Parts: sequence; structure tokens; C-alpha cells
Amino acid sequence: MNLFTFLPVAVTLPPAILLGWARVPLHPVWTARILATVAASATTSVVGTALFVAVNYGATLAPDAADRLPEWMLFGDDSPVPSMFGVLAVAVFVFACVVVGRVVRRSVSGTREARRLSRGVLECDEPVAMAVPGWRDGGVLVSRGLLRRLSGPELAIVFRHEETHLRHAHHRYLLVGALSRAVLPFLRPLDRRLRLAVERWADEETADAVGDRVLVARTIAKVALASTTSAAGAAGTAGAAARDAGWGRGVGRDLPGFAESQTVERVRALLAAPPARNPVTGPMALLGSSLTTGPFAAAAFQLDQAFGLPFI
Repeated sequence: MNLFTFLPVAVTLPPAILLGWARVPLHPVWTARILATVAASATTSVVGTALFVAVNYGATLAPDAADRLPEWMLFGDDSPVPSMFGVLAVAVFVFACVVVGRVVRRSVSGTREARRLSRGVLECDEPVAMAVPGWRDGGVLVSRGLLRRLSGPELAIVFRHEETHLRHAHHRYLLVGALSRAVLPFLRPLDRRLRLAVERWADEETADAVGDRVLVARTIAKVALASTTSAAGAAGTAGAAARDAGWGRGVGRDLPGFAESQTVERVRALLAAPPARNPVTGPMALLGSSLTTGPFAAAAFQLDQAFGLPFI
């Protein structure tokens, strides 16, 4: 066990924490891709390192069993793992497995229920619009309350926004963010920025297609205001209808929807000038972020095997 064991974590975790608080000055398309890549890299590095240390801790406790393990799973210096590090690594890995299973199970059940509801109009007064992924049974789930509140052009904006989510599989970005914040709770700010970037991505594509940024901004604000008003009266008949339809049980909480939070940031961005497309800086920044974990993890492994420098 040596310092190189923790190199992937040391390289990927600080940028993930920093990007949770620092704004990425790129188009939302590239911002979302970079944030998702960094979140996945940091989470994978932490969980992978915990597993690696846990396996070697097991080899310390049972040396005979270690002989049956592949060489690449063991430290190059064959030094015993201190209990302090070994127990912590086991705890981190078990915790990660539990929370990942919980998030995936909730996502699958929520998506399945949302697909069932998306076969028709959701009978509730809350203004709901949600992109439900699925090759055959996916689509856009809307509520009766949304249809009553919006005009034809506004509804067209909502549907185009949700179709953008479906076309770019934004639910996968949200799942990455949900997994990262579950495994590493201090990455919640990064998940929040990722959710905002995904919504801004759909906002910008919708504005480009419609050709009226003010109308898109006004529609977002209108739906958000109606959602707030409906939430205030959720104890009434409309709220009961939503719960009876399954909405109150958290259906689709990790699916991209139109009436998301961070409305002020989205409206302000749409009322400003369109963001630059970043045809060069965007791909280069994404390439740099996606190449972070792999090379450093491989380098750490090679240095560990070659030098076996002791850590403790």
C-alpha cells in the first residue's frame, strides 16, 4: 500500500468538488457533458479505490486466500493493510453498494410507473410535464392542469423541451448525478449544477427551434409559478388526485421535467444573449475531463507494481 494507490482519487475528487461551486463558462451542452464525466470519474475512483484496498485488506487477513487472487488485484509491495484503512475501505464500498442499489431501484420503479402513466393524461391539477425514456413505451407525460393553463404556442414549447430531453437521453445524466450525490454526499452541489445544465441544454435547443427566447422564458416562469400555487393547495382535491395517480409517491423524481427548480437562473439566461457554441473549447474541455481517470488510474497501478513504495 502506497501513495500511488490513492492517486486516482486525489486527481478526480478535487475537480468534482470545485465544479460544484465554480461556473463552467461553456455552452450548456458541454457543461452538462463535462459535469457528468467528472461526477462519474470521481465516484468511480472512490469506489474503485475502496474496493482495491478492501481486497488487499482481505488478503492481509487471509494470506492463503490471497494466493488465488490475480496479481493485478494486489499491491506490488505485498505489504499488509493497516486495519484503520482496511475497515474504512470496506465500509465505504459496502455503503456505496447499498446506496447505488437504492438509487437504481428507485429510478427503475419510478420510470416504470411514469411509463404506465404516460399512456394518457395525468389527471391532476398540478402542471406536470416530464420526459419518460423508453424506446416503445416512452414519451412525454403531461397533466390535465398543464393543458388547461397553457396556450397552444406555450404547449408546443413544453413538448419540444421534453423531446429534447428524450433525444439526448438526459435521464442518464441525471442518473449519474443522483448516483454521485448518493455515494459522495458532498457532491450535491455538483449534481445541482448538472441538473441545471441539462435543463439549460433543453432550454437553448427549444429557443433555437422556436426562435423566441422571451416566449420560452415566459413559459418556464408561468409553469413554475403555477407549480408553486398548486403545491400550496396540494392538501385539497387536486393533491389527492395526484397522489392517487402515483405522483405523490415520487414517481419520476429523477426524470427530466419542465417545471424544475432553478427557474430564476434559467429565465435570466434565456433573457440574455444566446451562449457561444464553443466548437473548439467545448470538445477539448470534454476530452480533458474524460481522460482524467483512466490514465491516472493506469499510471498509479503501474507505479505501484513497479516501485512498491511504502505508504505506511
